[in-house]
Amino acid sequence: MDHESFLGTPSTSPFSPHFGKSPLSMVGRDSILSDLGDGLVSGPNDKRYTSILMGVRGSGKTVTLNELEDRAVRDGWIVLSMDASTAGLLERIVGAVEHAAKTVESLNMNHAQMSRSVEKSIGIKLGPVTGKLRATESRDLHIRMGIWGHLTNLVDAAHSNGTSVLLSVDELHSIDRAEGRRLANDLQHITRRSDKPLAFVGAGLPGIKHTLLRDRKLAFFQRCEPYDMPPVSSNDARIGLSNPIRSAGGSITPDALQAAADAVDGSPYKLQVIGDTAWRIAGGASNEIDIWVVARAIDAAQKEAAAKISMPAWYDLSESDQELLGIVASKGGLVTLQVIQLAASLSNTAATNTLKRLTDLCYVTRPYRGAYQLTDLVPPGLILEELGWRKEGKPNAVLPPNAGSHNPRRALKPKCRKFMPRSNSYCVLPNGHAGGCRSR
Repeated sequence: MDHESFLGTPSTSPFSPHFGKSPLSMVGRDSILSDLGDGLVSGPNDKRYTSILMGVRGSGKTVTLNELEDRAVRDGWIVLSMDASTAGLLERIVGAVEHAAKTVESLNMNHAQMSRSVEKSIGIKLGPVTGKLRATESRDLHIRMGIWGHLTNLVDAAHSNGTSVLLSVDELHSIDRAEGRRLANDLQHITRRSDKPLAFVGAGLPGIKHTLLRDRKLAFFQRCEPYDMPPVSSNDARIGLSNPIRSAGGSITPDALQAAADAVDGSPYKLQVIGDTAWRIAGGASNEIDIWVVARAIDAAQKEAAAKISMPAWYDLSESDQELLGIVASKGGLVTLQVIQLAASLSNTAATNTLKRLTDLCYVTRPYRGAYQLTDLVPPGLILEELGWRKEGKPNAVLPPNAGSHNPRRALKPKCRKFMPRSNSYCVLPNGHAGGCRSR
């Protein structure tokens, strides 16, 4: 029976301003999805059969991964959809295999009775069945057989039924190192050495280029085909904004559409935030979105991106990296290598290596030889504010007007910076803090 809700009015926005949420209109990812798809259907001998997507927060890694999974499911593949944000990845994979064995009768996988059962949350996609499921699994059976045995049984059963298995692992940068080594070793044996139809696609932040992809015990990941998530073009941004608006019965003026597309700055996340905010400010399909509405939406999107993309990226850096970016920001965001060397008192080799790493991590870019420019990942204004520097780049002894006791990070006290392997990050608490370390 229909009745008026006391909680409010349900959203009718055609946009999805959330990390990992697949939008109604996906743009700018056709090329990468096509290439990955071709690699999967070509089989284990294709280098793209095992791939890794890399990009900053909000670059569309998870959405692209989700779309690839959905396409594989439509082609009849068995998809094990995982994430490595918490420990226990191997157990979750085994739980997903167990569920597949019980769900797909044609697989004919015979498993021993479970002597002790526990409940686990797993992600799995089997034809029309998709989502987070609660499944019962046996710890004794897991210990006895191991992940290699479970995956091999599933892949052999799938192959005998004329299909393949795709294992996807999101948040790869957070993987427990010991679990990562076990997984990499088993995937190497199953996919690469035995040529069995088990495809792998991972997704993670660019930092894995200097962590997982440099670990000599993780050779499998190093041999995966790397994909850097491309920025959304201005034309794709216009399509990604206009199509959902018009499909939902709304309208947007040409100048407003162009301003909104320009403000996307290549970020799929910003595109969704700008579109969603503009739709809500305009009041839905009943009112046209004009330049005034878009201006407010752009301002909201910039604040949202600063809080959810730029700030976490800033605190992923060490203090020395933050100070180096502070030098670049204090010089207007574009400097030469020589200027950085002099200001940071670094040798040519040290400065070059540091800047190359920051380039790989998408904090800076090289507009031309010998020069480095800040990207939009962490804007100059935010860097200067966080460091408490004046515009001319000199240390600021006076805290910014909005810095108070409620925001201790602006006091610029020395940080602990102890590395935490499980979260693959550094402690952001002050030196000498009580209790355990933590990241943001």
